[in-house]
Amino acid sequence: MGNIKTDWDELGISNDFLFGKIMRNPELCKELLQRILPELEIDRIEYPETQKSIKPDVDARSVRLDVYV
Repeated sequence: MGNIKTDWDELGISNDFLFGKIMRNPELCKELLQRILPELEIDRIEYPETQKSIKPDVDARSVRLDVYV
């Protein structure tokens, strides 16, 4: 089993599994958001919720957010 290669090192933040894992960890979530939004001072992350569906009206199209913080 010496030549088995894993793709873990090649995964990026766009990978759904990895993104969900980061967003479920408040410390990692805060770090990522702080890097994306450096001008914003993030005090704490109260609760990350992954893949939140929003449908404001019965006739409206729904929207799915990967993260709702």
